[in-house]
Amino acid sequence: MAKLTHLLFLFPFFALFAIFLIVPVLYTFGLSFFNAPPAATSLFTNNVGTSQYGRALGDGTFWQGYGSMLYLTLLWLPLMLVLSFFIALFLDSRRGRLGALGKIIVFLPYGVPTVIGTLMWGYMYTAGGPVYSLLSFLGLSPNLLAPSTIIYAMLNIIVWEWVGYNVIILLAGLNAIPSTLYDAARLDGANAWQVTRHVKIPMLKKYFVFISMLTIIGDQLLFNEPFTLSNLSSVPFGFTPNLYIFHVTYFLQEFNYAAAIAFVLIGISFVVAGIGVRYFWTES
Repeated sequence: MAKLTHLLFLFPFFALFAIFLIVPVLYTFGLSFFNAPPAATSLFTNNVGTSQYGRALGDGTFWQGYGSMLYLTLLWLPLMLVLSFFIALFLDSRRGRLGALGKIIVFLPYGVPTVIGTLMWGYMYTAGGPVYSLLSFLGLSPNLLAPSTIIYAMLNIIVWEWVGYNVIILLAGLNAIPSTLYDAARLDGANAWQVTRHVKIPMLKKYFVFISMLTIIGDQLLFNEPFTLSNLSSVPFGFTPNLYIFHVTYFLQEFNYAAAIAFVLIGISFVVAGIGVRYFWTES
């Protein structure tokens, strides 16, 4: 009877989980095997098997967007890890009100919705905005919304949004390090840098791997920032895979093909996540 009661309490969660996640995923997966004409009354007409997946795997626009996303990841990941680590070290060395206030300030951008944050930065990038004016004063190219530089404008927004979240993770890791390791290092005559190099960094290794995994997977799902900036600049519709899926769905009205592209992206994400999780658990 007790087990039945437990299941009854869990039923609302599993019901909502099935209705709003499992069913839509299965529905979309089913769509990917069809190629309904524009005038069709149902999207489940004209079964074409796996040909939509073959089309997606050979789609140059999709892979070009994936390449842009990988380039952004190569810029984003090391910058995120380095900034998060040094900010976490600084905040960990500060106690009392100063440390608490610093944690709130660093974490605050993560609480700002991505669309609002992107609009805010987009305003600062436009002519007359603070960033534009500062770059002009320094004699640098001020137009960060140009096609050749917009990826760096986007990089700045993403780092601003997520660095605080990763700082909190690293702070938790620093707080989990036994104080006896610090005492032993100091007894051996280690200075602050040697303690960081030989105690803190090795003990934070699994946290770095976890942050890297989240960053790589999150980058593959990037949509809000490029979509919002597309209203302020000429962001290509294939700039990221998710932006391309949106374009195929709502502008080209190819719902079946968009479903196939989505599952190709999901498949790649699962492979990346599987590698990351396996490495994470091995290292932990």
